Amino acid sequence: VRSSKFRHVHGSASKDRFENVNSTASSADSNIVAGNSRFLALPWNGGGGPFLVHNLGGVGRFEPIPKMFQGHSASVQDLDFCPFDDCVIASASEDTTVRVWDFSSKVSADAGIKLDSDVPESCSTVLAGHSKKATLVRWHPVAKDVLLSVSYDCTVRLWDVSKAKEAMCLAEGHSDTIQHVAWSMNGSQYATTCKDKKVRLCDPRKSTVAHTFSGHEGSKGARVTFLGAREEFATVGFSKQSDRQLWFWDARNTSKALHEISMDQASGSIFPFFDIDTNLLYLGGKGDCNIRFFEVVDGQPHAHYVDQYSAKDPQRGMCMLPKLACDTSSAEVARFLRLGNGYIEPVAFVVPRKSDAFAEDLYPPTFSGKPSLSADEWFGGKDADPLTVSLAPGAAAAQASHPPSQPDAQPVAPPATAAAPAHPPAPEP
Repeated sequence: VRSSKFRHVHGSASKDRFENVNSTASSADSNIVAGNSRFLALPWNGGGGPFLVHNLGGVGRFEPIPKMFQGHSASVQDLDFCPFDDCVIASASEDTTVRVWDFSSKVSADAGIKLDSDVPESCSTVLAGHSKKATLVRWHPVAKDVLLSVSYDCTVRLWDVSKAKEAMCLAEGHSDTIQHVAWSMNGSQYATTCKDKKVRLCDPRKSTVAHTFSGHEGSKGARVTFLGAREEFATVGFSKQSDRQLWFWDARNTSKALHEISMDQASGSIFPFFDIDTNLLYLGGKGDCNIRFFEVVDGQPHAHYVDQYSAKDPQRGMCMLPKLACDTSSAEVARFLRLGNGYIEPVAFVVPRKSDAFAEDLYPPTFSGKPSLSADEWFGGKDADPLTVSLAPGAAAAQASHPPSQPDAQPVAPPATAAAPAHPPAPEP
């Protein structure tokens, strides 16, 4: 039996959930729902392109006609909270624009966000440049004010939000619709999947495709995620026979996948989420009732199936919340928001422990929510790893009263992994 502290991780949905949710169908490539440690957001049905931002702790029924963020003239396709400011969110819309909203003036310490009226477009910065609908937005993981957007015009654009202008544009290199995009851990590169069945590793500051190779043979729903500080990444997609697949790749040699796992036959594309702190890779399929999770290891077989969380109803979208949103007293290692038909439920993944004392072995220093670089530094060629902070009780206060000589804690490093057996266990459907 393989030794791992995550062998018995289990998922459970909260009894308290958000009801009366009236979200749009949104983009086929979007997670639909977004969240951070304080708020959740999702596109809402209605004229123009409204979307909702709500307090994460405010479970219960939404109002029939809640107050919205109103600025787009067509439906919102994707949302992404800024990793360095809880009160900033980016939106991508069918109206071809990207907007960045700062709603800190609507937030109080005791009540969170409270809207007396709709938030108008004057509260946002518009980023215009795409010629067709914008489908995805992703904030840079370590550099402040750097935002990436993807559109049906087959371009990837980088924006300097502090100057409200386009900084870079990858206009050539994608011959068909871009399905998904993901930053590497330090943001020195990003990867895309495309309807032409190719995966591309891109150099963002040169606006070039550094490498192109063949991915999954099915033409729909491929996605990609980097695996922390490793020179490796994973893709999820379909075979020609509609088998859903999980493949692992070495970024230095993409002539053949390092390992291939065939999971099942289903039509829904898969949302991949990798937790750098625990090396757990979570996979939730659109239209599925479950969330599978694997432990990623160094060397063959690169991933071990652990277990799955099963629900009664299928999910339409989902997102993984920052580690700062987890309850360390119950050994919770991940928390998701799962969008169902008319509701959003929080799902917690917990390592069973007899003691409620802080489990230091489960919580290495995690992303602090502070930028490592400014936009100018990053566009100028600098790279840096994410800054980290301890989740131990009192650690944040101690660090505030005795700040280190460096701006912040040490960069993220991948946790140690257990030795890999010769043969991987077969994944359960």
